[in-house]
Amino acid sequence: LGFTYRIKVWNMETEDTLKKGKKGVIYAFWHNRLLPLVAYYRRFYLPRFPHEKVYVLVSKSKDGEMAALMLHRFGFGTIRGSSSRRGREALLEMVEKVRKGEDVGIIPDGPKGPRYVAKGGAVVLAKVTGAPILPVGVSAKPVKVFNSWDKFILPLPFAQVGILFGEPFYVAKEEEIEVSRKRFEKALMDVTKEADARLKAEMEY
Repeated sequence: LGFTYRIKVWNMETEDTLKKGKKGVIYAFWHNRLLPLVAYYRRFYLPRFPHEKVYVLVSKSKDGEMAALMLHRFGFGTIRGSSSRRGREALLEMVEKVRKGEDVGIIPDGPKGPRYVAKGGAVVLAKVTGAPILPVGVSAKPVKVFNSWDKFILPLPFAQVGILFGEPFYVAKEEEIEVSRKRFEKALMDVTKEADARLKAEMEY
């Protein structure tokens, strides 16, 4: 499916600039919009950074095992854990990778929601490491929407996909985690809505 998608990327220069830093990038995107990013990763990220990979945080559940197998097949690395199971160990693994300059991906409303409500893991990681969070807005049309807690979207063959990189999000060491979490949740929601709006305008044009 991924090779049939017509992918439009906005603000790719933001990603390129962050990749030049000494620390890794913390990618953040909503659970129901993961699949179009797999196509982006294969067709845009890997050709530009062929010796690197993004390590995605995946839960230790049975569903997480299926997701991990899929991600490995498409070239991603995985770190296994969630807020309810193996969370501390997973956070330490991510801290180590980010400090070494490797990239990680966090799905802040996973693995079980609520949809579009961010947990605090991404902001804790950013606060500890000083690394930037890169909010990624993802949109696609036409799609099949599954009857799951997150309303997971599957872009249909030859769908148009929009990937929008938002402004880098930094967490000050003196800022309270809950304050940062709310700011981050809004930033990710805003870039997602903007991706939806840009893709709609692109298709109408």
